[in-house]
Amino acid sequence: MEEKVDGLGYYNRMALYFVAAFLFVSSAFLPDEMALLKERSLASVAMILLGLLADAFLLFSVYITAEPVVPRHKDRLTAMLLSAAMLFACPGALVFSEIHIAAIALLWAQFCLLKEEYFMAFFLMGISSMFFPPVLWVALLVIVLMLLAGLTDKVRNILKFLGGLLVPYLLYFGFLFVRDGNLLPVMAAGLSVWAKMTSITLEFFSLGIPKLFLVFCLLVMCLHATLLFMSKMSEYGIAESYALKVQIINVAVSAAIFILFSSAQVHSVAILACCPVAVLLSRYFSQYGSSPFLRVEIVILLCALVVSRLGNFIV
Repeated sequence: MEEKVDGLGYYNRMALYFVAAFLFVSSAFLPDEMALLKERSLASVAMILLGLLADAFLLFSVYITAEPVVPRHKDRLTAMLLSAAMLFACPGALVFSEIHIAAIALLWAQFCLLKEEYFMAFFLMGISSMFFPPVLWVALLVIVLMLLAGLTDKVRNILKFLGGLLVPYLLYFGFLFVRDGNLLPVMAAGLSVWAKMTSITLEFFSLGIPKLFLVFCLLVMCLHATLLFMSKMSEYGIAESYALKVQIINVAVSAAIFILFSSAQVHSVAILACCPVAVLLSRYFSQYGSSPFLRVEIVILLCALVVSRLGNFIV
């Protein structure tokens, strides 16, 4: 099934450690972070501290939820390390935002989906979408794919899907109705969710060349990994192949959300996409780590991460 399992390799792993540390430290000198640090107010300090806690829990979640795709301990550490590098390459990663909550909930939703805990999976997707409404498109796509895949006991499972997805909204809308005693706030909230779901900006294409180069490198590596996995999918076990397919779909959908919904106002949308990409690439490193071509890809990726950060300081 696997060619070699040397994994990332000692030198590449150490290089990734240094790149992640550089990105983390340099994040404090980005404009948004510097502005908050200079304020020295309780609110600004709280936003930074909450952001660091959210980042830590996000990385912990990567380590736990990556287990179906990368079972080995050291490969999950690689996934967590690569997630950290990509996370801190995102402007705004140190500052707490609703994207942190959406990303964490979505990671655990995928984990529950792989464990066939459908109600909890869609409940977490519902929570994620409350903080970042475009995630609703992910939930709807998952429902369609599950039905096309020949899901057993369709009526019962569809009720689990819809029930889990709607419960957070029913609680939130119910709270608004009880608080105000009329349906106007509920209607306004519903229209707000729809507006954010459909607010496609395509401002991704206005990113600077360093960031576009980083995104291009990640897309090429993910495509290469996907083609290799698909060519050997028949050699994997049922659970392993299912987990890989779900991960590949997650990466594709996350990339689409990042491209379609990135904007100056939601500049941290990349936080949502970096963790699924890191898990897929860690599996790629684990399975094909001894390939000379992969080692070249890793060096280019590390350089792209550093150049992307340096681009933030070049006017």
